Amino acid sequence: MSATEDLLQDHVTIRRLQVVIEKCYALLNENKDIPFGDLIKIADIIEQFVDQFHHGKEENGYFPETESKDGNSEEIRKFVIEHEFGRRIAKRVRIHLEEFLKDKKAREPLARYLKTYSVFILDHTSKEDRFFADVKEKRSLSSVEERKLKREFERMKQDCVRKSGNLLELLKQLENTEWAR
Repeated sequence: MSATEDLLQDHVTIRRLQVVIEKCYALLNENKDIPFGDLIKIADIIEQFVDQFHHGKEENGYFPETESKDGNSEEIRKFVIEHEFGRRIAKRVRIHLEEFLKDKKAREPLARYLKTYSVFILDHTSKEDRFFADVKEKRSLSSVEERKLKREFERMKQDCVRKSGNLLELLKQLENTEWAR
């Protein structure tokens, strides 16, 4: 699997998270309970998998490598701005989650920011998917560059697992909960 395909595969995983988030905010809006531990898992996956790991691979490896090729700099600049927007939403999710843990009446802001993050995921990953498809089609990265990035991504994955545990396993656990099915 190339580095470009690796990022596309991350998007598949992130959209799986989006489905869980969508079910979560819908249930919160219906005044149904979601276990606090599951809400914390969602916030952790957003912060650690989506932002630190996936966006880290893009911002620290892939984008610098592709930025100067095929007139990509403006599109990449927009992606980085969107990443910052996603971080701001994620921060609000965490803030409102902490408030909800203290007062179960504070569910509306948490549900609202989870919905906002869900919309962000769908919009952002669809744009990046088109960009990655263009990079592949134009062969903007050589096979040597792809392999170099892939090795860097593997190192980042090992660091992520060492720091945060297996976040993909956490996602599977969430997908298998009764409320998320």
